[in-house]
Amino acid sequence: MSQASLLRDPYIYNIPAALVDAYQGRRVIVRSHDPAALAAILAEKNPEDLDCLQLLSLTGDMGPLLLAGASVPVDLVMSSPDSNYPQLYDLAPLLTRHPVRVTIPVVPGFTKAVRLASSLNFAVKLEVMQPDPELVQETSEVLAYYLHRSTVSEPIEFFHSILMAFIEEEPLNLWTIQEEDPAFYRYITDQGEETISPRFVAADVGQNPSFFLEPLINKLLVKEGECAACEFFNACYGYFKWPHKEYACDGVKALLETLKHTAHELKQDIAAYHKASGKPHP
Repeated sequence: MSQASLLRDPYIYNIPAALVDAYQGRRVIVRSHDPAALAAILAEKNPEDLDCLQLLSLTGDMGPLLLAGASVPVDLVMSSPDSNYPQLYDLAPLLTRHPVRVTIPVVPGFTKAVRLASSLNFAVKLEVMQPDPELVQETSEVLAYYLHRSTVSEPIEFFHSILMAFIEEEPLNLWTIQEEDPAFYRYITDQGEETISPRFVAADVGQNPSFFLEPLINKLLVKEGECAACEFFNACYGYFKWPHKEYACDGVKALLETLKHTAHELKQDIAAYHKASGKPHP
């Protein structure tokens, strides 16, 4: 490993386009409401430093991004999925130039946006916090769509990564999947202040966000706490206990149980296939 690699900043910074010069040489997610501003940054910045371009508005002329020289991931961030999901039709041409993901908040009516994004072959990331029972039910229906609809060809996160982690029996938790693990991610506000992710902007994460998660986990793992006895703690790692640690996780545990059960069935099917075919099991 080179000296430069050893000294490289370990974090991925989500920064506004106006601060791009201040983060030269660092791995960044650059966000803007303006497609032309993102295209200009793509033309100037080393693509190896760009984790992705994050477009905060689904309107505007996408021509500059379609003509951009390098191909980098683009994250389309929805604000009101129940009303602005039809705009995805106009954004489909971006797939000819870039890998594209749609970030969709889990709010009432978000299912329509997920189904359309998936049908257009966009990857999807669900922004989920502490869903109430109605939202858990809607999320469960989206999970069934992801698991059983044969036309789904791109991941829907967090479902996909948790399912793969269960299948491969690998340690992976929702903080990392949702790009909020303070060991890896930083969010820089438009005023230049550093925190963990957009949902932590108004929260007190201390002077060093790296130390935010461990005290939270220690509080959650007290003997009488729900997390201490939860079979899904290693997958969730207390993700659904913030900001309110009193949140009851029955609904989200049912989602994780469905993913665990599906993983078990898939592993059995794979083992049966290898046994029937005579091929060695990997």
